[in-house]
Amino acid sequence: MSILSLECSVAHASLALHGPASMQRSWVAARNHDAFLFPALQEALNALDGQPLELILVGAGPGSYGGVRVALAAAEGLALVCGARVVALCSWEPISAVSGCSVLSDAKRGGWALRAPGGEPQVISTQEVLDRIKEGEDIRSVESAETLAKAGIHLQHAGLVPTAQALIDYWLGLPASVQHELAALPAKPIYVRPPHITTPNHHPWEIKK
Repeated sequence: MSILSLECSVAHASLALHGPASMQRSWVAARNHDAFLFPALQEALNALDGQPLELILVGAGPGSYGGVRVALAAAEGLALVCGARVVALCSWEPISAVSGCSVLSDAKRGGWALRAPGGEPQVISTQEVLDRIKEGEDIRSVESAETLAKAGIHLQHAGLVPTAQALIDYWLGLPASVQHELAALPAKPIYVRPPHITTPNHHPWEIKK
């Protein structure tokens, strides 16, 4: 089986291809994942060289709003052409699956997103994070140690990076029944709270030059 995996929920994004043909690519992008993703996708299609692509895994976040949406849109477009299934997976699940830890990230607006193994992300305060660390919960973070330190949070494991290859490894380790259940779910982004969308103060036609 040929599996393509996309992980764009973080700035250190990646693509991996598993099967008869294999490859891995990674790049660093802030808000321009598409500039790097589509050349990597072309490489993957060239590597397939006409072989069928049966499954596309996408890291659905939590993470970059734009990055996740670009990856899902690209996956859905490829699926229409190749007839592949698209499965969205929590980007943090491979990290939790290996160590049994909770994963933490900056949820902005004064909150922190925390996800326990197998659970849903929840937004909690800095004090709640500190309390859970004090209680002995194994918490690891995709944020850098410097970012955490600014909030007074100190963790042994910080700066973890979700990867496309980790998504493939996680998927291959799942029982067939679980794979079937996940494949039946709609492929959509994982948000810790509704997207924060700003609106202009004036409509374009109201702006006087």
